[in-house]
Amino acid sequence: MNITIFGAGGMGLYFAAVLARAGHRVTVVGRADTVTAAAAGPLVLGHGGVEIPAPGVRAVAAVPGDAGPADLIVVAVKAWQVAEAAVALRPLMGPDTTVLPVQNGVEAGSDLAESLGAEAILGCTCVVIAQRVGPWAVRCLGAHATVEIGPLATESGAARQRNDAVAAALAAAGIGVTRSADIEATLWRKLMLISSYGGVGALARQPVGITRTEPTTAELVRAAMVEVLDVARARGIALGEHDVDRMMKVYFGFSPDTTSSMQRDLAAGRPSELEYQNGAVLRFGRAAGVPTPIHRTIYASQLPAELLARGQRS
Repeated sequence: MNITIFGAGGMGLYFAAVLARAGHRVTVVGRADTVTAAAAGPLVLGHGGVEIPAPGVRAVAAVPGDAGPADLIVVAVKAWQVAEAAVALRPLMGPDTTVLPVQNGVEAGSDLAESLGAEAILGCTCVVIAQRVGPWAVRCLGAHATVEIGPLATESGAARQRNDAVAAALAAAGIGVTRSADIEATLWRKLMLISSYGGVGALARQPVGITRTEPTTAELVRAAMVEVLDVARARGIALGEHDVDRMMKVYFGFSPDTTSSMQRDLAAGRPSELEYQNGAVLRFGRAAGVPTPIHRTIYASQLPAELLARGQRS
């Protein structure tokens, strides 16, 4: 496949490395420091204490105007950058292009669909701990990625063939692939997990190993998940109490040192996905008339630091 990875953070570099090693032609769109580092040597993936080169990956600072259509575009920027990315990706779109957004939250797919068309978008949730350790180096902590994918729109025969090809390419690259029969429910289930344990972790300033062993704090995580369930149900999303139990089991199964990417960004004073996680629960809850006091508290308490990181407060 001819694959473009849009975004050179941990997630983007991880996907670039494993897909290139599986034999695909991979181009990464990243910042200037990424392009400079790529000219000096191969992309390096660290995993299990071993550094594995992924030669042949190209890096560019912008999508060339004459790039021609890609078979697969992995959108690996942060959630607030997705709408802007959609405009930049238009030169890469063709009738057989599939776009795979790997952001947390529930809005990236619809943001892309507005510009690129819903049939091209393959909804996705991704679980992997991928840390960018240099402009052209990434480390995967723990297991390789697992994804759950499903179309945003009703699949035509051609779209089904494209999506099958993407699933096969991901699996051949060592990524665990599950096909979702209801991608909206899948996305909201992931939001239930990430916004709740990450939001409470940000409040407590502690990793999972601490928040889950204090019963009162663990119960707060569960109550935050129930708020997401209530909002999802009000929006007609097919989730139930068993999904809360399922996500709590995932939470309790994390490595003790686990923190969410939003939590790490907030702690480091970087812009985060607060608006697209706890902020989204709050916004959708207000629109549906569903109270979300825990997510409102998380959002309100972290907003000053978020605005400061974005240069909107002095």
